[in-house]
Amino acid sequence: MSQSTSDLMELLQNALQSESLRKLTLSGPAKSDAEFVRIDVRPVTLRKGLFYQFASRTPTQEFHHNVAPDSFMQFLSERLADGYQNLNLQTTDHRISGQLRRDGTWKLLQDFADLPSTEQTPTSHDRVRNYLIPEGTPCPFLIETGIMTANGKVRSSHSRKFRQINRFLEFIFDIATALPADRPVQIVDFGCGKSYLTFATQHLFQKVLQRPCNLIGLDRRSDVVSTCTEITSRLKLDNLRFETGAISDFQSATPPDLVISLHACDTATDDALLQSVLWNSSAVLAVPCCQKELHQTLAGSPALPPLTSWGIIAERFASLATDATRAALMRTQGYETQVLEFIETDHTPKNLLIRSVRRASAQNADARAAALQEVRQLREQLQIGPLQLERGLSAAGLLDSSAAVTCEEDSA
Repeated sequence: MSQSTSDLMELLQNALQSESLRKLTLSGPAKSDAEFVRIDVRPVTLRKGLFYQFASRTPTQEFHHNVAPDSFMQFLSERLADGYQNLNLQTTDHRISGQLRRDGTWKLLQDFADLPSTEQTPTSHDRVRNYLIPEGTPCPFLIETGIMTANGKVRSSHSRKFRQINRFLEFIFDIATALPADRPVQIVDFGCGKSYLTFATQHLFQKVLQRPCNLIGLDRRSDVVSTCTEITSRLKLDNLRFETGAISDFQSATPPDLVISLHACDTATDDALLQSVLWNSSAVLAVPCCQKELHQTLAGSPALPPLTSWGIIAERFASLATDATRAALMRTQGYETQVLEFIETDHTPKNLLIRSVRRASAQNADARAAALQEVRQLREQLQIGPLQLERGLSAAGLLDSSAAVTCEEDSA
């Protein structure tokens, strides 16, 4: 089902007039230099009456603007100049998720009429937030994993996990247009653990995006793999399976389009990123953890006093430098890369997410060479040799090997 942009604008205008708009989300800007990567709009009730709050998000910040109804369409038109490719619209009568086609029409992925009252949220600031997986609507995998009760209520002890799951799904939803649309999307989740997010990803594609997918969850622990397999069987999720093993040993008959790696310890994140590049995957989402490699290399180093003089500062610096290097190295391989806040810092200090999406706009040879030069310069400043990901890319012939030789000689 397709719909023109003018039709959607008319639908929005009607929603404004009837005050039925509940949420509008725009993501996936077509322009690589777009100011905002995502915009969320919701109604709010202020002292002066009904307004619409635009939450415009950059990779590192979020800006709020409260817009009066009579200024809504003009303000929205200014934001649409960046050509957002994904849309999620909720009114009291419909929920519509869409993707912008090249011809300027929208492909509707979902169109539900007569939403239950739990979707018809109030307009005050203390309203319940609209999620891709809404609270109040029973969700089978959340019930099975104990996050939600049978009637759709999120258990108080799992409220943070519920928010984390929805936040993660937003990151995937934003780049869904970069994944193949002419066949089932192939997905692998490295280090899936208890697999809350693995099940959530399957739910997003099958139920929300209505796109066929095949998903594999991989973990070293056979006990969690066994538990997740039992849940998969009970829910009859034929397109999801779990395997026991290490990232570096994983073999796939069909190269994954989307690679997920959350809290893989130390250089396991590098293994996941390298595999993604070798597979030519369309996208990879990685939340690194325990970046020990550089921290151990810098221990006692006189290169950067006083950064390396105190353990906790050295550890945090090493983590940031490692992730910055990883992001730059993914750019050398033709990926558009962002480093985003995964979840609020009061939940976990391991909250940076590296999202890399292979795009034609990122294939510029000069930009890729500049990213590699950034990595070289940082290593020269730190007086270290290549880290795990760079070594792997070099061994695969994907980087100029002279860079590694130069810095290894400098650090000798």
